Amino acid sequence: MIYSYTQIAQYLRCPRSYRFRYLDGWSEKETGASMLFGRCFEKALATYFRGDDCTAVLFKEWEAYRDGGLAYANVDSWDKLVRQGVHLLEMFARDDRIRIPHPEKNLQLKMLRSLPNGSEFVAHIDAIGKLDGQQFLIDWKTTASRYPEEQMGCSPLIRS
Repeated sequence: MIYSYTQIAQYLRCPRSYRFRYLDGWSEKETGASMLFGRCFEKALATYFRGDDCTAVLFKEWEAYRDGGLAYANVDSWDKLVRQGVHLLEMFARDDRIRIPHPEKNLQLKMLRSLPNGSEFVAHIDAIGKLDGQQFLIDWKTTASRYPEEQMGCSPLIRS
């Protein structure tokens, strides 16, 4: 069996929901705008690191959800999210703090580790790259909240 952080968290939150999703194969229709937008933004960001037109990719990916009846948080809208996404892509380009060498192999990584009972643990990592010249495992988060400028809780990647 393969386990992930998401599966374990789901089980701890609600064992019945875990059973429905992971054992019985049920899936919920995704209507949360923020999660779907985050996926679109990650595709645009990958395009940015490959040196292609990331804004065009963001519009193309997000356009598929324009009339999708999504559930938006508070005062969010389709237009507001795409404007924020473009602004964030512009900040990435302007600040130029993150480098992803070989984006074709260092973006959207699936890592498996064997467990003692013959099962495996899987982790999905958004990127391996450098932030201000120091190597990190990177997990992109899109949020309306501003993170502090200092890198609280960040630790450099140490290869064993």
